[in-house]
Amino acid sequence: MVCSIADAGIGMDGLEQEQAVTKFFRSARSRETAIPGAGLGLPISKTIVEGHGGSISLRSAPGEGTTVTVSLPVS
Repeated sequence: MVCSIADAGIGMDGLEQEQAVTKFFRSARSRETAIPGAGLGLPISKTIVEGHGGSISLRSAPGEGTTVTVSLPVS
């Protein structure tokens, strides 16, 4: 099963995408614009998805939003 979730938010550059699944990571833009969050949503999601044998990936660009894709095996 594959599920993609997209937003039209501030987006992330390549380095931020690599760090996005690190606990407590918040991009500089999200801190500057006071977007609330603790930086735990993606790391927790990644742990859950991988615990079920799946994977999670990000596709993003600054100013263009982000798409998160979750792939899970169907049994």
